[in-house]
Amino acid sequence: MTTETKNLPRWFKILFSTGDLTTNSFQAIILFYQLYFLTDVAGLRPGYAAWAIAIGRLWDAINDPLFGVLSDRIKSRWGRRRVLLLFGAVPLGLTFMLMWLIPDTSQVGLVVFYALTFIVFDTCYTAVHVGYNALTPVVTKDYDERSSLNGYRMFFGLSGSLGAIILATLLGDLVANQQQLFLYIGVGLGLFNIIPPLLVFSITKEFQTNLAATPLPPLAAFKETVLNRAFQMVVGLYLFSWTTASMMAAVLVYFANYYLLIPEQANYFVLAAQGSAILFIPLVVLMAYRLDKRRTFMINNGLWLVLLLFLFGVQPGQAGLVYLLAGLAGLGIATVYVIPWAMIPDIIEDDELKTGQRREGSYYALVSFFQKLGTGAALWVMGQIFEWVGYINPTADGILPVQPDTAVLAIRLFMSLVPAALLLVAIAFAWKYPLTREKHRSLLEQLEINT
Repeated sequence: MTTETKNLPRWFKILFSTGDLTTNSFQAIILFYQLYFLTDVAGLRPGYAAWAIAIGRLWDAINDPLFGVLSDRIKSRWGRRRVLLLFGAVPLGLTFMLMWLIPDTSQVGLVVFYALTFIVFDTCYTAVHVGYNALTPVVTKDYDERSSLNGYRMFFGLSGSLGAIILATLLGDLVANQQQLFLYIGVGLGLFNIIPPLLVFSITKEFQTNLAATPLPPLAAFKETVLNRAFQMVVGLYLFSWTTASMMAAVLVYFANYYLLIPEQANYFVLAAQGSAILFIPLVVLMAYRLDKRRTFMINNGLWLVLLLFLFGVQPGQAGLVYLLAGLAGLGIATVYVIPWAMIPDIIEDDELKTGQRREGSYYALVSFFQKLGTGAALWVMGQIFEWVGYINPTADGILPVQPDTAVLAIRLFMSLVPAALLLVAIAFAWKYPLTREKHRSLLEQLEINT
């Protein structure tokens, strides 16, 4: 098997894609439950919880670009990328467990503890995530085969998210104590998710390429990356669409608890959205084949935007309508998972034509950085606004309080109109994305001539 492979074997796509089980199941629990865990389980005031999250996310300003540049320069017997999977898998699983402990300390002490545990976890996550993602453009250069591979990847990624939510739901029915519940979730997922990165490491031994040329200096590499126009457009469309998904994930539990007044169904709304997203993945891949990636992104996220406008009008007691909207939103969610990640390998070839180097690590690291930065900023803003509008923490016995009207309105806005506005910006970036199928084919031909 070589990097010129046009049609990857199905078994390879399946085993390679298990890496997304790890990254996405961790990501799902953090997106859907981190803010809720900090406020309603660990007992942090929303303003403090927002700072605990923001401090942890700021570390991404260093570790994502750092690991991207590092992985482009690694020389080892295991290659540039695979070595990060080999040595990052076990620490990643163990540090995830630490995030769900609740020490007996003050509000400030809790902020410090949760910021530090997230920093340690995120360092391990970034190493594995960058190493894994940077292998994708190496295993195939074909424009459409990359859409197919990313379809497999996102199927497993969404399955990982769905599996994590199912685990949380099943354990929630068995474990009444919320503190014990999140500890069991952390330990269970932490141990299981050590396995997939090691599996990806074992099947990619034929793709352990090292440096073929003298790498650019770090500052020059960063400049070349951020000034690439196609990359700027992908960062914009991904940042705003992913922040949409992250914001809605984080506020969903609050929406079910305090607006719809059906807290027992919160996880089932998640399952409806994530489950339908898995079913929509083949359609997204097919649309990318027929229409190209840019148009697929714009159409599907435009439909998602309309659904969000309808969601603002939902009233308490209309749970059936929420399930319907969640199921239809799966098309937009699947698109956000599949299309941006299928665009990035094409950008790497565009960069290779300009610089003469393959810098997968730098590109994937910066995309990951902006993704996490957007999520962190969104959660910080939400936490601060919840504090400002008078959000009331549950009592020690777990009884849900009646929230003031201002808090309920904020929850509704963060669930509908605010993410709709973000999607509109994402669609505008997609409109400007320059790398069509034809342009990508042309640049590959130029690369072939140059080599």
